[in-house]
Amino acid sequence: MYGRISFRKIDTTPGARSAFAPPGGWKGDYRAWMRQRWKEDLGVRQHVFVAGRLLALGLRINFSGPYANEARQIAEAVARRSSIEEGSGP
Repeated sequence: MYGRISFRKIDTTPGARSAFAPPGGWKGDYRAWMRQRWKEDLGVRQHVFVAGRLLALGLRINFSGPYANEARQIAEAVARRSSIEEGSGP
């Protein structure tokens, strides 16, 4: 569905082939759209999780497009949440 995935460049432009990109012509609340995609699409969850983990490890990812800031914040939040959960284990 997303084609070849690159974690160095993530495009949030509607219509781009990315788990972070809404469909072409889309307008609306990006965070709400991502929450819905997170619930419905395992591929989106995996892509966001991996991007977040890579950011947490200090890897540079170039987020571009109209929702770049929101996408980065979402990936960072997922990474923070997963590291808290890991730290609470045995």
